[in-house]
Amino acid sequence: MVSTLLTKLVLLATVIDIVYSVAIYEQCAGEGYGNFPCDNGMACFRRNKWFSSCQYSCPLNLGWECEAYITLAPAYAAGWAQCAGEGWGNAKACPAGYACYARSIYYSQCRPIGDCPADWGCYAFIHSTTPIPRPVTLPAYTKCNDVANAVCPTGTACFRNNALYAECRPACPPTWACETDVAQDKEQCGGAGYVGLTRCAEGLRCYVRNQLYAQCAPSCPGADFIC
Repeated sequence: MVSTLLTKLVLLATVIDIVYSVAIYEQCAGEGYGNFPCDNGMACFRRNKWFSSCQYSCPLNLGWECEAYITLAPAYAAGWAQCAGEGWGNAKACPAGYACYARSIYYSQCRPIGDCPADWGCYAFIHSTTPIPRPVTLPAYTKCNDVANAVCPTGTACFRNNALYAECRPACPPTWACETDVAQDKEQCGGAGYVGLTRCAEGLRCYVRNQLYAQCAPSCPGADFIC
């Protein structure tokens, strides 16, 4: 039986369109239920049209339809690859150690757990049934460094004034330290609606993936980037 907690997580995942991976023996598909990827090493095996579960192999001689029914488990997105967004129809689950963090309603990315940029929506389903808490959104023009579980509001980013103070601002103010700050490897550097650092560190270049996202990298990050 699916636990009450898992049922709530499934419903929430359906609402926000971000998918977590399913543990062994838990439901992963079924008519009216949706399709969810299994933890690494397992596949989604069909018992009947209403119920499929994650297992390492099809239960044999127990009347499961998977003995004759072939289906492919949903694929995992690679680390740093897109995993969700309006109109996104490819892999939505991230590999172990990564979470699907939302940059906007149009773009989410598999990033290491806890590595969520300050101006992103840092809620996600990770490689388990445990969600990462949704952060508090700070008001604009307030301190944003060393503030736990908080992000800057849409249209602003956490810009550094000095070594001790940073603030949610729509742009870097003149004379602030952020004027010379640079984005590091795998950090965002552009995209529609993006507010933040646009210059990459030495040895890195800002590669465009699509109109909503670009990131710093020493070389082309992948075939889905414009390189």
